[in-house]
Formats: sequence, C-alpha cells, structure tokens
Amino acid sequence: MRLAVALVAALVAAPAVGAQSFGGSFSGGRTCGTAEPTFAQALEAQRVVERFRSSELRLAAGPLEPITVPVVFHVVRAGQTVALGDVPDAWIEAQMDTLNAAFEPLGLRLALAHVNRVDNADWYEGPLECPDRSSDCPGETLVRFGLELGDETEREMKDALAVDPARVLNIYTASLGSDYLGWATLPASRQENDVYQGVVLLDQSLPGGDAAPYNLGHTGTHEVGHWAGLQHTFAGGCSEPGDGVADTPQQREATSGCPAVAPDSCPADPGRDPIHNFMDYSYDACMTGFTDGQTSRVRALLTQFRPTVVSGDYSVVSLPEDALRGLFVGVETVAPLRVTNASREPLTVTGATSAAAAVALAPTVVQPSEAALIELSVIPQRAGAVGVEVLIDGSPAAIALGTSGVAQVPPTAALREASVRVQVIEGGGAIETVTLANDGGGPLSYDVDEGSLPEWVERVAPNSGVIAAGDQVVFAVSVSAEELTEGLQSGSFTVATNDPIRGDVEVPVELDVLLRPRALAVGPVFPNPGRGLIRVPIESPFDGPITVDVVDVRGRRVAVLAEGRETDAGYPTLRWDASDVAPGVYLVRVRSDYAVAATRVVVAR
Repeated sequence: MRLAVALVAALVAAPAVGAQSFGGSFSGGRTCGTAEPTFAQALEAQRVVERFRSSELRLAAGPLEPITVPVVFHVVRAGQTVALGDVPDAWIEAQMDTLNAAFEPLGLRLALAHVNRVDNADWYEGPLECPDRSSDCPGETLVRFGLELGDETEREMKDALAVDPARVLNIYTASLGSDYLGWATLPASRQENDVYQGVVLLDQSLPGGDAAPYNLGHTGTHEVGHWAGLQHTFAGGCSEPGDGVADTPQQREATSGCPAVAPDSCPADPGRDPIHNFMDYSYDACMTGFTDGQTSRVRALLTQFRPTVVSGDYSVVSLPEDALRGLFVGVETVAPLRVTNASREPLTVTGATSAAAAVALAPTVVQPSEAALIELSVIPQRAGAVGVEVLIDGSPAAIALGTSGVAQVPPTAALREASVRVQVIEGGGAIETVTLANDGGGPLSYDVDEGSLPEWVERVAPNSGVIAAGDQVVFAVSVSAEELTEGLQSGSFTVATNDPIRGDVEVPVELDVLLRPRALAVGPVFPNPGRGLIRVPIESPFDGPITVDVVDVRGRRVAVLAEGRETDAGYPTLRWDASDVAPGVYLVRVRSDYAVAATRVVVAR
C-alpha cells in the first residue's frame, strides 16, 4: 500500500514530465517522444520488479543467462540518397555496435537479423499538409512536417512493415516531426505481439548522421532502454517513486548538454543527478552507462511483458532484401543467408528446400546468441514464384525474411555492331548510332553508365530503359572534337544490363579527328579512269549548301550529284553512276556560296 500511495502522490502532486517538455532544436536539447507510463502501468511495473528482486535474493541466483534480441531495421526513405533517408549499412552496423556495448552488461545481446529498405515519402517525413496545418490552403505549396508520433501514418507504416513483434525488435528510421529524436513502446503499454511495438529513430541520429551532438548512436540506446522497460531518470522529478530505480538519484529535470559537475537537484534524495545515464537527456558523448538497478528492472519487465524474447527458443533466417530479385531460369544466384540464433542452445542449419528451384547450402552449426552467414545457392527450374524454406535442425525456421522471389526467362544482351566509328573534323561534332539487341526470352533492362563515357562523348541517348524479348534499341552517340587535335581517339562506355551472363556490355568507340579543309575542292576521284559507280570526295571548309554536278567538254550538264545540299564542313563523299555515260573526259564541279572548284574524270570504254 505504501508503494501505491507514493505513486498516487507522485502522479497527482507532480506535473507530468513528458518527453515533449524538454528541448527543442538539436542544439537546444534532446527530445524523446516515449510516453510516461500510466499510474496503473507504473504500479504494475514496480510490483513486477519487486517480485523479481525477491526471487533473485531467495534463489541466490548467479549471473543471468544472456537474452538474444533479433533486430530488424526498417530504413524508410523518400529517395535513394542519404539526405532522403537511405541510411548506409555502415551506420546500421555502428548503431548495433553501440547498442551491444551498452546492453551487454545488462545481459542483452542485440543481433542484426535483417535490413528492410522501403521507399515511401509519407512514412519517411509525414504526409503533405498545408503550411499552417489548416484543412484547406488553396494556392499554397504543401509541405511535410516529419513522421509524427501516434498518428495514422505511423500506424500504417508499422502495420505494413512490422516483423513478428513478439520475437523481434523492430527499429524504424525516418525524418521525425516535433523535433523528436525518437520514441519507443514500453513493455507494459501493449501486448508483446502488437505490431505497434518497437523503436522509431531519427535517421540522422545514427552514428554517421548529422544530428550532432546526438549522432553517436545513443538515441538508439535511450529508446531501446525504454523498449526494455526503463523510464527517464528524471521521471517524477523529486517525487517518489521517480524512475522506479533505487540507484539512480532523483533529479528535478532533464539534463541539457554535459555539465562539468553533476548538480544535486533533489537534496532530499542523496546523490547527484545521473547525468551520464543513458536514460537522461545529456549529449551522446556524455552518456556512459546503466546502473545495477536498471539491469534488474530490465530483466524483470522483459521476463514479465516480453516472455517470448526472453524464452529465446527460436531462430531468424534472412536474405538481403534484393538477393532473390531478378532470378533467372537455369541461372545460379548465390546469396548470403544470415542465420540468427536467439536460443540458448546450438542449432544446426541442416539444409533448404524449394518447390521451384534447386537449392543448396552447407550444413552449419550456429552457436547461441550468434549470427552466421552461409552461402545459399538458388537455381530456378521454371518461370514464376520461387520460395526457399530453410531447415533448422530439420524443421522450417521460425522466422524467414527475404526468402522468396520471382524467376523469369533470362534476357541476352547483344551488340549489333562491333564498335561505334565516327569521323569528324577539328572542332566539330557528330552523332553515330549503335544497336543493343535482346536475343533472350525475358525483358532486358539497360542503364548507360554516364561515368564511363570518354570525355569526348557528350551523351548517349536513350540512357536507360527496357528491351522486350526479340527487340532492340538504337543508341545515338554524340561526340565532340572541340578540344581535340588531329588523330585517332579510342575509348568505350559501359551499359549495365540484367543479362545474368553478360551484365556489363562494353561499347568500343573510335573517333577519327581530321584536319579542317583549307579550301573548297574535289578530292581524288576513284576510279579514274573508271566506269559504273565512281566515288567523288568533296573537301568543304565550312558549313552550308553545296551543288555538285558533272559537265562534258562542251559545258553540258550530264549529272547532278547534289543540288543545294546542306553539308557540314569536312569530307563528304558522293557517288556518280556513270554506267550509261559515253566514254570521254568530264568535269566534276562543286559550288558553294563562297567558292567554286573542279577536277577532271575520264569515263572509260
């Protein structure tokens, strides 16, 4: 009864110490959205902790067995860049290292089981709203305020993404509203299998993010602490029972920054404020640990309210999110299978089965609280859905993530020309074509690697797309000799495709840079003498229309090869069919707006 009276007094007399009451911008202070427990929840939590402690004392228990908590990271993003939420794997790995360094003394090991990346702008930074959040804003630009705690968008996200909340800690990263760095669900607040369970973190609070001084990963530590049952060290202020932990002295309010000397804000309760505790609001660099009392509280509340995690009699298997995307019939895909052992006994990965593919993996023993990577081979036997079932000690794994895909008939990339060959004069440019064909049975996707283009190739169009089976695409390759001198230039560019055999297609490009002609002229006619088809090369030093004709010795026109034809400066070649022309001497003339030139040609018998 004394406990109940103390709790009632604290909740009635003291103002509600909510996470939103402290901080503002990152430079001003930490903000956590985790709700304080209700009176009933706080009372029940205290009773659970007292029972657990009594049991510990009575049984004189030794070190507690470690609890392994599989973790699934849901990286929510609005695009493909870090600025829009695409948290790098290195940040996630660093966050896991930070969590384990903090929680291993509590007997908790967090094992990364899977990373799920999903594009959804509404989930990442909230739905589009009016700038003043009114219901109607004609003529104004809609904006996003960030993902908000407890709104329909968050619930929709968790309904869609949550993985087995009773056995997995789901961590979501996004851009958060209300200046929150994160929030979590307390153990007693919901059933352990409720999809709302888990932790939400500001993406930039992970190690490597830009939310300094809160970017060393201890926002994650703080919020996982809530998920494990810990309250803020300043909960209740100077009133009993505070945070429900005896060895964290009461503190009147949250710590801002990292004071050189911890204050004693509640003199009636001996001890200085626990400013270095992970459950305060100090800077990340100022946080250093949990207390023994917090350890007991975590073990007690997890045992009572998260019994499935504590029981630890299951495993999680997962493949990277894109491992079984783009499967092809008859083509082997090898992917790293991650097996997380959340039990307290060794388990053996005995094999894998699939109704639509030949699959193989080496039998592997995974020790308790460990994760192992095993190569999984998948060769689809037919087009359509492919599902892989991983066997643990002869039975299907309890949780399997990313182990299904769709197989299709493979495409085949083929260049129709051996290379792109272009001839231009100094300072000029040209466009030549090359054909990429799909000789296979499935759609061929292609993407021109812009970074692989030689400096003198300005662009290739189109630069991406899909080619249906039996079809082809013609690339227009634009080159420029503006910065080049006379000579031959050789290079190539790469087209990335989903051809499982020839993924990268290298397209050779040769550019022959010629000297600009000094004057209008007719080059060496060939053959001369000749009969039938005769080649007539022209040398033109400027762009513009030209007229090329053939006259006899009397000046009569016997053929017109070009009449006002627009021609670029360079060396165009024309052809004259002299098959029906009488033998004799003829004159080939070229005329432009600026000059006239001619040369003789003999038509043989």
